[in-house]
Amino acid sequence: MMKHIKLYLVGLLALFSLIASPVSLAANIQVTVSKTKVVKNEVFQLRVVVDKKVSSDDIDFSVLEKDFYLGRPSFGTSINIINGSHSSRSEWNISLAAQRIGVVTIPAFTVGGATSQPITIQVNVDSNEPQVSDLVELQTSLDRQELYPNESALLKTRLVIKTDPRRLQNANIIPPQSNGLTLTALGEAKQYQAVSDGIEVTVVEQNYRVAANQPGNYSLSGIGFSGSVVHGNNRSGSTRLIDASTKAKQLEIVVNPIPEGYKGNWLPAANLALEQRWIDSEGHTISAGTYNTKVGESITREINLDIQGITAERFPNLTVNYPDSLRVYQEKPQFKEMGNGVTRMTLTQVLIPQQQGEINLNDISVNWWNSTNKQQESSNIDGITLSVSQGDSINVGEPAFVNNTPDPVDATVIKDTGIWPYLTALFGVLWLITLVLWRRATRAPTVTQPKVTASLSNKSHLTEALRQEDFVRTSYYAKEWLKEISIQDKSLLDAFNAELEGMNRHHYSASNDKWDNRTIFELISTIEKQAAQPKNASAKLPEL
Repeated sequence: MMKHIKLYLVGLLALFSLIASPVSLAANIQVTVSKTKVVKNEVFQLRVVVDKKVSSDDIDFSVLEKDFYLGRPSFGTSINIINGSHSSRSEWNISLAAQRIGVVTIPAFTVGGATSQPITIQVNVDSNEPQVSDLVELQTSLDRQELYPNESALLKTRLVIKTDPRRLQNANIIPPQSNGLTLTALGEAKQYQAVSDGIEVTVVEQNYRVAANQPGNYSLSGIGFSGSVVHGNNRSGSTRLIDASTKAKQLEIVVNPIPEGYKGNWLPAANLALEQRWIDSEGHTISAGTYNTKVGESITREINLDIQGITAERFPNLTVNYPDSLRVYQEKPQFKEMGNGVTRMTLTQVLIPQQQGEINLNDISVNWWNSTNKQQESSNIDGITLSVSQGDSINVGEPAFVNNTPDPVDATVIKDTGIWPYLTALFGVLWLITLVLWRRATRAPTVTQPKVTASLSNKSHLTEALRQEDFVRTSYYAKEWLKEISIQDKSLLDAFNAELEGMNRHHYSASNDKWDNRTIFELISTIEKQAAQPKNASAKLPEL
């Protein structure tokens, strides 16, 4: 029994000595490749195995970048237990493709104290390898290469991918660049499928605005591309990683100085078109010349200014001086890209005649520099003449007068008169006395009943128009009502006019100003109370 125990102890000591020995602590490393003879850009596999648990960053594969394209390494570890015996394993796998022809070497790797042997790779030329232009193509065009300060050109760029986009590796589109020029992308990039020379391709399209600020000579780089394409050979069954990086096209741009002798605000353009449209209150187009209209009817002037070669923020301000007999409401200019470098500005003005007669609306003229023909030009649109008559929809006839004559009364015969005849006689005498005193106190001819009646009539029309939200009639009757009453408080009058302006701005302009009629009704009531007060408090009617 003791003999068996001694043998067992000896075996354990021998096992511990083997584990503790330096040889047993050293790791083994094995480096292999799937091929040692390849063609340029052909993809092959590199595998590194270490019989020990190590970290994924124990090998730096960047030493291969000078001769190979590198894929993304994959790493894994495993532990095996067989009959109580433990073993560990760490493994890397990475795809490589040779960049140059000749003999290239995969250097030795050292992990856990073990070092591998270098591997030599023979790289040959493949006559069937596709050209980069067969896989990826860049298209860049500039509509103009000669500009003036504040002018711009349209740069169109297209990336045409002639292979399956899923085969692209590390693809990157390099945007255009230039020193001294301003480049602005127009909208988002568009990606779509198309057919080119019978081949289905993928197109990525992006346009840019190239603006010049100062005279000089400039260089512009179009878009570039960096990346590679995984290409398979059906005959040999091999896979290649082809570098498809393409340099940007270089373009030269000349920016000329502002010509001497140019008059007016500087406005360069390859082309400029100024047009207008007159529209009546019912939406019908008005022809040029003289137009018959009425007080309070709206007329719309829609102006379109199309300019090729400048951006929206550099458009001129179109200002028109209209006579005071018009009320003018102007919307904010609206801008729209029309394509081919043309930007349109639309200006809408609502004009409302306030009085009768002829009103001449001004012409509009824009001076600009034709950068195509290199000469100064002027574009014009004509005004029209309005022949304004009194509005039919507004009651402006003679004011209504109060009828002081009593209506005829049917006579009734009363047989038993009693006291009533005496009372009637008494009231008749008192009425005659009152009438005489009233006539003496009201001999001044300036205060007449018809005028008061007309004022009340205009106020009645005004409040009715407000309730019906008839803004044209409201403006008219407010003006007529203010003529017939006396307002001593200027701040009250200003507040009333401000409410009218806010009402019209809310109705005619494109602004989001809020307005309701509660405030203006309150102001009408306040004005009416103030106008009803006597101007001279000492002038009293005589007592009855």
